[in-house]
Amino acid sequence: MHWLRALYNSSIGRKFVVAVTGAIMVLFLIGHMLGNLQAFEGRGPAGGTPRLNAYAHLLRVEMPALWTVRIVLLAALILHVWTTILLTLENRKARPRRYAIHKKIETTLATRTMIWGGLALFAYVIYHIMHFTMGVVHRDLLTEGDVYDNVVRSFQVPWISGVYIVAQFFLYMHLQHGVESMFRTLGVDHPRYVAAARVFGHLLALVVALGFIAVPVGVLAGAIR
Repeated sequence: MHWLRALYNSSIGRKFVVAVTGAIMVLFLIGHMLGNLQAFEGRGPAGGTPRLNAYAHLLRVEMPALWTVRIVLLAALILHVWTTILLTLENRKARPRRYAIHKKIETTLATRTMIWGGLALFAYVIYHIMHFTMGVVHRDLLTEGDVYDNVVRSFQVPWISGVYIVAQFFLYMHLQHGVESMFRTLGVDHPRYVAAARVFGHLLALVVALGFIAVPVGVLAGAIR
């Protein structure tokens, strides 16, 4: 395993780890967003089960698959955050002194705030898990086994919806830069394809962020009740 350790300790190896773990989390986000949007199906016919509850029940029934996904996601998240921090520290160490003449290079807000936006997202993920997965916060708004009702009652509280909505801004910023960087790390370097990756990153980030925002906004607007 010496070669694996040596690869991880290299800058290229760490960038590859960030790219692959990022791709794993992007795939999960797309699936999670599509599952959440089932809230717009409503409560269903009288005596029926809301589609969102059926989706949550399926996850509980398929516990081996659920825990496999959770373990993979947790490992990907830890590796992604830790490796990103290492790369950031390496970059700062490589430039210990400020240039005598500061030359502004072409950067975006997402690039300049990547590490802080990532940390904000990490804090949001912890809050989200404590809220809907573990049920240790906002207990007075939660009913065990009724995910649909939990979503509606929680997002009817404006400040809770606000937290979730603001978090999607950080998700958008992180995704739109991260997707482009992922393609670069995986070898896409032709200007035409880099431009296409940048557009794809913006569109994917926008769709995912708006998909997640739609649920709390739908509850606040009365479309989901």
